[in-house]
Amino acid sequence: MNVKGIAYLVIGEHEYPLIEGIIPPTIQVYLRDGHLTFYSFWREKEEEHEAFIRVALTKIHMLNDTLYVEPHGALENFDASVVIKLKAPKEIIRLLKELVEEEKLWTKDENCEIASTYLEDYLKRKRKR
Repeated sequence: MNVKGIAYLVIGEHEYPLIEGIIPPTIQVYLRDGHLTFYSFWREKEEEHEAFIRVALTKIHMLNDTLYVEPHGALENFDASVVIKLKAPKEIIRLLKELVEEEKLWTKDENCEIASTYLEDYLKRKRKR
């Protein structure tokens, strides 16, 4: 399924962008083995970025068009969570919510992985200031 959206890594009171753009980038969403995987490729200010977020269904909470991901897997090391805000038709959001609830039972391992070139660039720029 394809949606538009943004995603942030939240550590304490600080937010770090994982997926972000002037126009919300397209995010491809995959469901497999009790996990949701989000892929996004976009261009911002003439630079290409990509992000990969994989989270366990048992750690996802949905409120309207926002997914909140509890700390688990690699996120536990930093007591970090992920917030993903989606821009999609209500039917798509409803379908995603139903899938998350129904497929939680199939989650055996609670793994979490995150990679974002946008976050890397953000942190490099922040250090230079």
